[in-house]
Amino acid sequence: RKPREPALVVRSGTALLGPDVRRAGRGLDPADRLAVLEQVCLAALDEADPVLAEACLDQIRVAVPEGSARYRRLLGTCLEASGDYGAAEAEYDGLLEENPSCALALRRRYCLLRAQPGREVQAREALNALLEGGGGGDPAGWAELGRVALDAGDYASAAYAYEEVAVACPLSAEVHCTLGELYATLGGLPNLLLARKHLAQSLDLDPGGVRAMYALVAVAADYLDELARAGKRTRQGEADGEDGGADVARELIRYGTEGLLGMYRGTKMFAAVATVLQDMAS
Repeated sequence: RKPREPALVVRSGTALLGPDVRRAGRGLDPADRLAVLEQVCLAALDEADPVLAEACLDQIRVAVPEGSARYRRLLGTCLEASGDYGAAEAEYDGLLEENPSCALALRRRYCLLRAQPGREVQAREALNALLEGGGGGDPAGWAELGRVALDAGDYASAAYAYEEVAVACPLSAEVHCTLGELYATLGGLPNLLLARKHLAQSLDLDPGGVRAMYALVAVAADYLDELARAGKRTRQGEADGEDGGADVARELIRYGTEGLLGMYRGTKMFAAVATVLQDMAS
């Protein structure tokens, strides 16, 4: 992932453009100057420097054809930064009328709606439109949808979204841990089986994951409770090639308990952790 360093961009960009961005720049051809102006404009917004951002935007406006989408995207972003959400939304809506798959306008429109209290439903619709409009391969977009669904208490949709993230980021212990917690929250034997698989994968990727270890013990204990309430053994474990769901759950409780006690042994938290684990397993 590329670092975002707006202060460095402003410093380097203004050095290229000169102290007055309205001048032609130091030996820059028009295309390079335009690219620098765009980057400095965005970085100036990050740095809360509206004067510099506006100066760059003015120069971009005269350097591109009238009505240019390139200029209007930046104008919308500057309007957002100034708090003029209505005008910014109008710019993005106009861009989307011309090109419904404009990813940048879709992203900015979602961010705009997300920033306004009371427009959560519209924000989620905008995010769905972004993912359907070509952003389906964007794990950051799916992760954002997962967070939005979580905020709304829609755990099933959150799990679906994070499954897409896991496809793109299969080696992320954090993603697998989150999925395990989501399936555990949904509950029921099939979801608890999915939960423990993701939590086990998280620990395989990060053996020191305390959160995943706690969750694994809790999920295994909940699984045994579900079996007891059902009054019968499940065949889910055998179907997955495991030696009985209940036997595996007991082994996971033992494994997680030993791992956590080992992590906390010799610390002031040891007794409290031991009590919590005992309560979870009982």
